[in-house]
This record gives sequence, structure tokens and C-alpha cells, in this order.
Amino acid sequence: MAAKARTTHHSLFSLLGVLLLVPIVTLGGGADGGVVGSPSRCPRIPSMTAQQACSDVSGTQHMLELCLRTLRRGVPVPVPVTRHAAVAVRGALDAYAATVAAATSLLDGGAVPADDERAAFGNCMVGYGSARVAMARVADDLRLVAAGGGGGCDDDRAAELKAGYTAGLRGMDGCTRGMLDYPASPLYARNLADRNMTLLAALLCSLVP
Repeated sequence: MAAKARTTHHSLFSLLGVLLLVPIVTLGGGADGGVVGSPSRCPRIPSMTAQQACSDVSGTQHMLELCLRTLRRGVPVPVPVTRHAAVAVRGALDAYAATVAAATSLLDGGAVPADDERAAFGNCMVGYGSARVAMARVADDLRLVAAGGGGGCDDDRAAELKAGYTAGLRGMDGCTRGMLDYPASPLYARNLADRNMTLLAALLCSLVP
């Protein structure tokens, strides 16, 4: 009897030890197979001042000045780079809207009488439509990343952003190619300015890891 009791007692302690180990193992294995408190594989969003962000992405004085003008309302303290990128994307979208309105006014007012140039205007507006859709998607992606609701470790958020702003630049270039024969057109100059704004937005988006 005594031997049987000791055996039962020993078995209960062995079972208790196994049960106590289960939550330790469960807690120790994170989603990435690491340990509790290990750093996430998802990189943190860096914070920069507007001056720092503009200095990092600008290869020319012109782009630096455009960047600082665009972010002029930014606070002079480091903020997540998603905020700077979002301001530039919003600036690009506003520029597209203004250019489309100006082009429509020129066409409706009879300021573009030649059929070939009118066709170039129409093709240019197709490029602007593509760019607007693409950059609106970038704006949505940035909002999700900033809110922590998207672009997480399971998603390649940098690749998603790049696909969006690359499509935006492609839309601008589509307009530029159509307007090369009309350098005196006000739409030509506006498109060059809008492409620079799109490029700035792309450069600032590239700061998002």
C-alpha cells in the first residue's frame, strides 16, 4: 500500500510539472518563434524633423527647397516619417486636381484649337487619372501604417508604397510624353511641376521601412 501511494504521489508531481511547463513554453514562443520581449521583425517607423527628412531625400537644391516648402506647416520636432510622406502625397493630389481643372478650363474656353494638341491634352488627363488613383492608394496605405492597422510584419509595406508611387510617377510621365511637342503650353509647365511633387512624395515614402 505504501509503495503504491508513493508511486501515485510521484506520478501526480510529474504531471503537475508538465502542466506548469506548458504555459511557459507557450508564452516563450512568439509569433516569430522568438522569446518574450524579443524585438519584432517589423522595423519601427523612424521619426525626423522636416529639415532632416528633406535633407535625407533631396539630391538637388531645387528638391530641398520644394520639400521644405511642402512641409512648412510641420512642427519643428521629430515626427514619424509617415506624416511627412502623407503631407507630400496630399500636396501631389491637390496639384493634380488643380491641373485637371486648369486643363479643362483651357479646353472648354477654346484656348486649344488644334486637334493634335487637344488630343495631347486628353492623353495627359488619362495619365493624371492614373496618377490620382495610385497616389490616393498611397495615402490610404500611409494612414493604415501610421495607425498601426496595416503594413504590419506580414505585409511588405515598403513594397506596397513603392508600387503606388511608381504608378503615380508613371502617370505623370505619360502626360509628359504627350506634351513634349507643346513646350509652350501651360499644361507642359504644370505637368513638370506636378511630377516634381510626385517625386518628392515618392522620396519621402521611401523613408518608410
